[in-house]
Amino acid sequence: MDIQRKILIDVRLAGWSCLLPASVMLVYYQWTRDVFFLIMIGLIAIYAAFVLATATSEKWHRPNYVLQMAWVALFFIGVVPAIPLFFAYHGERKAGWK
Repeated sequence: MDIQRKILIDVRLAGWSCLLPASVMLVYYQWTRDVFFLIMIGLIAIYAAFVLATATSEKWHRPNYVLQMAWVALFFIGVVPAIPLFFAYHGERKAGWK
């Protein structure tokens, strides 16, 4: 399997793995009825939709972009979606694409 295909799989996996933090936020909302958790669910849904919609875009083949999106996922979404993006970043750096 070539490196482009692996990166595409990692990016799509990151998009779909946003469901886990969103479901956790939904459980927190059910427990506390705090509006903050609804806002977080919306933010996670927008991020996941963006990642899945642009997964085949050429910008995912730039290591700096992948790293930025991984940090955004790590700080604002959760650890689970960030892990495949860091793997994709490693693959980009290994392939030497700029």
